Amino acid sequence: MGSTTPATSLPSASSPSLTLTLAHEDERPKTWSLTHPMWGPALSHSEYLAREHFMTTLPLAKDGGLTHWILTDSNNSPQAAENNNQRPILSSCETLRKHAVAARYDPSSDRVILTEGISHGIGSVFTDPQYRGKGYANRMMQELGKRLRTWQVTDKKDRPESPPLPQAETETTPGKEEAEATTLFSVLYSDIGKSFYAKNGWKAFPSAHVSFKPIKSSSSSSSSSSSSSSSPFSPATPPFPPNLSPISYHTLPPLCTLDTTHLLTQTLPTLARANPSKTHVALLPDLDCLLWHLLREDFMTQHIFQRTPSVRGAIYDCPDRNGQQRVWAVWTRSYYRGLESESIEGNHMHILRFVMEGVEDLGDEESLRKVTEDDPETERYLVEAFRAILAVAQREAAEWRVQDVQMWNPSPLVGRLIEKAGIEGGYEMVERDMDSIPSLMWYGAEGIEGGRTEDVEWVANEKYGWC
Repeated sequence: MGSTTPATSLPSASSPSLTLTLAHEDERPKTWSLTHPMWGPALSHSEYLAREHFMTTLPLAKDGGLTHWILTDSNNSPQAAENNNQRPILSSCETLRKHAVAARYDPSSDRVILTEGISHGIGSVFTDPQYRGKGYANRMMQELGKRLRTWQVTDKKDRPESPPLPQAETETTPGKEEAEATTLFSVLYSDIGKSFYAKNGWKAFPSAHVSFKPIKSSSSSSSSSSSSSSSPFSPATPPFPPNLSPISYHTLPPLCTLDTTHLLTQTLPTLARANPSKTHVALLPDLDCLLWHLLREDFMTQHIFQRTPSVRGAIYDCPDRNGQQRVWAVWTRSYYRGLESESIEGNHMHILRFVMEGVEDLGDEESLRKVTEDDPETERYLVEAFRAILAVAQREAAEWRVQDVQMWNPSPLVGRLIEKAGIEGGYEMVERDMDSIPSLMWYGAEGIEGGRTEDVEWVANEKYGWC
């Protein structure tokens, strides 16, 4: 980090001399070095710094997508300000710009107003232990919440294209062609419970997940007995059963396009009409968003296993359904421990996104009823698809040394599929109250009434939004 400032000379957290500013390029490795013991034990110090630098080069992070922030004291001398090694870094964080959308029903025009914009995901909030207990992180978050409201807004013509909106059902905000893109909201995933960020304006949203145990396949069991200790995974992925195929990098782009288009044109407008008192928002699960997770995973597995996964998810497609009702999941592996010890606690496989094409799952009891009571044949198909996909995920989890497979905030319909699928090894429902608490601050959108975070419903609150 920057210079070591004696505790007796530290400014108060309420001091007007404190400022939130951008980290200089050579200050970033200093903040990364501080976070390595907490977030990077699976990698050596040099590997961890290399990973953090690698993350700045990914599509989602390039061209200003990733911003490094520090809280420092502006009362340092001009010479100290120019010399990056001299200014104190009292607290630090990063923000990642993502595509977002908000939908609200307008009864006066009988239309759903969809506003596309950006969201900033906040991560790596950290205070050097020598500066803790003085309120610096709290001051930084207060400043950041206000700063992100207008940070990096751009003209619409400069933003990547999004799927077109159906004009019969939705309309964009008036004058949006000439207006600047809206910063709709910011999100973070708290690892210190719900109260700290809530008091600074980020409301905690549902934070449950279902956990599945890894299951070794017969082929992985036999191969592991003959493999060396440096290769704790099977050398080849067993053949996939009928109707099931792996998802890889080259099969992912069209899936993301279809998924994002459906979220924009069907799910959000339907939810907005069904509950007009709420503004429904979502982070878009587009290709760059998913690649951020998968390429991060590649870096980790290459350094830990000297190999990267080939199976990034699975897709179930029965010929009898004529390609109209595919079910698929994309997942990623995360490692917070190395492999020197037998313990794999803290290593997880996360289902980033789970999609049932041709089934409108709005996350409510009505969606559950329409399938389970009105269409039992579809329910049987979905149960079969879910069981097959989870079996692959569990096998991959065992091969890649993770503790479990986690699926965030399953809807009532997905919960029903889990119950009926008879998942090998069973499952556990977990209500998180400390770790990875999804939290959101709503900034509002032109043409959409309702300026309170309490009036917001977070749609598709799944792991793909984490940063």
